[in-house]
Amino acid sequence: MRILEVHHGKPECEYNNRGFFRRRGDGLVIADFSRGLEPPALPDFDVAIVYGGYMNAYDDSASLWLAEELRFLEACLGAGHRVLGICLGSQLLARLLGARVYRSSSPEFGFKRIELTDEGRADPVLGRLAGSGGCGDGGFLGLEWHDDAWDLPTGATRLARSPGWENQAFRFGANVLALQFHLEFTQEHMARAVASLPGSLPADPEGDPPEVFAAPGPKWAELQASMEVLLGAFLDHPV
Repeated sequence: MRILEVHHGKPECEYNNRGFFRRRGDGLVIADFSRGLEPPALPDFDVAIVYGGYMNAYDDSASLWLAEELRFLEACLGAGHRVLGICLGSQLLARLLGARVYRSSSPEFGFKRIELTDEGRADPVLGRLAGSGGCGDGGFLGLEWHDDAWDLPTGATRLARSPGWENQAFRFGANVLALQFHLEFTQEHMARAVASLPGSLPADPEGDPPEVFAAPGPKWAELQASMEVLLGAFLDHPV
């Protein structure tokens, strides 16, 4: 499958899905509007994955390229491409679909239990994660890192929530899936972030201290396994 990855700044290290894509033999191409890396023409890819970034989805004056990326995402939806938005990617999709994106009064940072709604458990993609990692309530482990949040777009279906935030995932039609949480980060990525961004990480009173949750442990393998399950379902589910 031909996959377009939309980045927002050069990743500090590889995401945990790289081995998954290599094993499948998927073709990957990267676009980054924030760095002037243009995407291919719409017929030249099948699926777009829009990752996170440090910028705000609503601050056009600080990120002049946002309007161009939003126009591109609108074209993707119009062409019937499948689009997966993660963190900033989910916020951009929410904004494109007319929902409010804003600074949250309760930022989240660290590992959190993600609870699927009834619609989420029935979803052909996100529902594949129900009960993974031994969560008997049908939830699964996710990693949060956000100060901003979105309201549910009109016509979208809420798929997941966390103990601290009601909107963690939505589906819009058959082709659009948006996740506020992360499954793609590695322990190396987060250890580097914690070391390089002291005092700049979201202040989550309900979360573990950054040095605790960014340490090695079995949760990182669980996160990667969930990412591969989700990607497999997202890429292969017929639309």
